[in-house]
Amino acid sequence: MVSNIFSGLCLLLLSVGCKAKAPQDTTTQGQISTHWMAFKFPYDLNSPAATWSLPDELLEISGLSLSADGNSLLAVQDETGIIYWIDKRTGAVTRKSEFWKEGDYEGIETTPEAIYVVKGTGTLYEIRHAGESNQAVEKFNTFLNTTTADVEGLGYDALNKRLLLACKAPAGATPAEALERNVYAFYPETKTLSETPVFQIRQSDVQAWLAASANDPATAKIAEYFSKEKKEPFPFTPSSIAVHPLTGHIYMASSGGKMLFVLDAQGALLHIAKLGKGLLPQMEGLCFDKNGDLYLSSEGKEGPATVVRFGYNGGR
Repeated sequence: MVSNIFSGLCLLLLSVGCKAKAPQDTTTQGQISTHWMAFKFPYDLNSPAATWSLPDELLEISGLSLSADGNSLLAVQDETGIIYWIDKRTGAVTRKSEFWKEGDYEGIETTPEAIYVVKGTGTLYEIRHAGESNQAVEKFNTFLNTTTADVEGLGYDALNKRLLLACKAPAGATPAEALERNVYAFYPETKTLSETPVFQIRQSDVQAWLAASANDPATAKIAEYFSKEKKEPFPFTPSSIAVHPLTGHIYMASSGGKMLFVLDAQGALLHIAKLGKGLLPQMEGLCFDKNGDLYLSSEGKEGPATVVRFGYNGGR
């Protein structure tokens, strides 16, 4: 009887103790790529090679990709089901094609077989022969939604033959999950979405990278943005994702903080870079040319939507 009372008292004390603790990241140590020290960011984000203003109908541009032939950028905006072709040399819209009715379209990506567009709800649209007389569209519903995922980015991982869906919403409702962002994979061959994230970006990873890079003056503003004094527990807001065609590194744009996250092929944090002041007020789209040049797009704020190109200086 005494033993039972003692056991119950211990459980009660443990319960009270747990409730008294402040919410915190349960990950005791952040994980960054083992190659972070050797990595050299291959773009000058203060000096774009070209900047183009887009027409009013692309004011709310929300996704960017490279066309299959490599001659055009493909774009969507988050209100109409239209694909836009943009000349990547001049920034001019050369053609457009409707694929579905109005909706919250957030990302676009080209694969060898089709063009894919994703909604914030995680719904995917496969468009074959886009803009042609034999255009065919297939819709795929997923278990994701705007509350638990809020998909903002869509990229193609050619090595693993999968589409990557970057989520802006926290990974879950617990305090620890609020400090994580998920990336899921959709496999075109089987038309299935991974049941669990293929990788995550966590606050503890960011803090580990900041600590490792503390001697670099360029990280000061990034550290300030992710300061614990911020009201938002983890102010990382992925708006796009793409895989670099030459290195295989995964790039993710964060509209919050105007930053680019670079991950290695396994999804471990490699580098964080901050965009030059005054460029791209709301960064939404991200893609690469076949030669490694980087394209970023922004919704229009006090002016038109824009696309900027940054030349690749990694080994050429």
